[in-house]
Formats: sequence, structure tokens, C-alpha cells
Amino acid sequence: MGAEPRKTRTCVVVSNDIANRFGQAITVIPTQAYSAERAGRAYMADLRRPRSSLTDDRVANASMVMTYDRTRVTGRAGKVSSQTLAEIDRALAMHLGLAHV
Repeated sequence: MGAEPRKTRTCVVVSNDIANRFGQAITVIPTQAYSAERAGRAYMADLRRPRSSLTDDRVANASMVMTYDRTRVTGRAGKVSSQTLAEIDRALAMHLGLAHV
């Protein structure tokens, strides 16, 4: 929409469960193709198996956190492990300058 890329992108939902269930918007971080260089960045989280159930090797890029209307979500591509979720929390905290999670 608008100046946004016109493509479907795999993202990790990072907004809380109550907001996801009842709210009109969800907050996500997009994923990118895995590379060792990307995975080594503090604001990235490695999503390769067994860290997630995604079929493609991806990293979650916490430097691109976005909020979208929930109608933009087209489906579920997989799940992340609890350890990976903690890594995503650290990446978000680092990018946003919050106290270390």
C-alpha cells in the first residue's frame, strides 16, 4: 500500500496475543533470506531449523519493525521456538534501545 513494496513477505508477529486476537493492527518484523553475515548482526534473529518450522532459511530483521492492519495477514508460514522468540526479543530491545531483555 502506498510506498510499501508490492509483495507478500514472511514476517514474525511480535505484538502481544491479546492485541493480535482483538486489535485491528498487528506488529511484525519481516524476514530475509539467510546469510551468515546477516545472522551475525545483533538486530537479526536466525530462523533456520530447528529454530523455526519455516521451510526456507530466513533471518528476522528487527530493524524493520512495522505495524499493519490485521487484514494484511494472509496466512501462517510456521512457528518459532521459545529460544528463538527470546532471541527476537533481544534483537528488538537492541534495535529500539531498550533495557536488555
